Parts: sequence; C-alpha cells; structure tokens
Amino acid sequence: MTENEQNIEVMKDLRNRLDKVLETNNVPSTDYKHPDPVKHKYISFAKSGLRIVAGCALAYGMFIHAGGLLILAEVLGIVEEMV
Repeated sequence: MTENEQNIEVMKDLRNRLDKVLETNNVPSTDYKHPDPVKHKYISFAKSGLRIVAGCALAYGMFIHAGGLLILAEVLGIVEEMV
C-alpha cells in the first residue's frame, strides 16, 4: 500500500469517526424555547420610536426628557432580547 493510499484510509477513518460524533450530538432539544418574532418586532418598533422621539427632544434642548427616553429604549432592548 502506497503512502497516498494509507493517507486516504486514515482520512476515511477520521471522517467515519466525525460522522458518528455528529450523529450522537445532533439530537434536537425539546426544552428550547423559540423567540416570538411578532413580539420581538413590535418591541423593536417601540424602541426605535422612543429613540426617534429622544432625538427630537435633543433637537429642542430637552436633555432630561431625551435621556429618560433613551434609558427607556435601552430597557425595551433588554426586554426585546428576553422575548
């Protein structure tokens, strides 16, 4: 058997081992909770709206209002990731 043939056999063996590992680890989990895309979308829209209003507040010099709106938008961002 030549060196190339030996290398091919080694690669085939490694491929078979890898396939076995992937088959055993590819069991779908039933306890995974998928995110709700509709809730995620609406929270994202609300967050963007708050940021737009905060930008307008900044343009009119209402810094406290703008800061509060930006903080609220960040809180919505956290909620958005938990949906």
